[in-house]
Amino acid sequence: MHTEGAPPERLPALVESALLRIAQGALANVREHAGATTATLTLTCLDDQIVLDVMDDGRGFEPAEDRRDGTGGEGRGHGLPAIRARLRQLGGTLTVESAPGEGTALSAAIPLERR
Repeated sequence: MHTEGAPPERLPALVESALLRIAQGALANVREHAGATTATLTLTCLDDQIVLDVMDDGRGFEPAEDRRDGTGGEGRGHGLPAIRARLRQLGGTLTVESAPGEGTALSAAIPLERR
């Protein structure tokens, strides 16, 4: 786990909760699907957004194969579909980069209100 930048004194409760759930979901995917030996989480705090990156050295996949139901997953309400739904509620974005044999990098960005 790495952090970059200084977080605001207090993040909104919905953002804190979303970051926790996104990290849990991403790490569950690594454990269940990736066959990875390492995973790295990086939380980057910028003036206008907070970004959670999760990278692993696992088997990777073709991201297009993960869009069977149009939401980015198998329609079970777990994994990437749940992460996308959480981010959508907060106006955030999800980027997934992966390739077979190359591991996976997930980046979840949530905008922050300027005060």
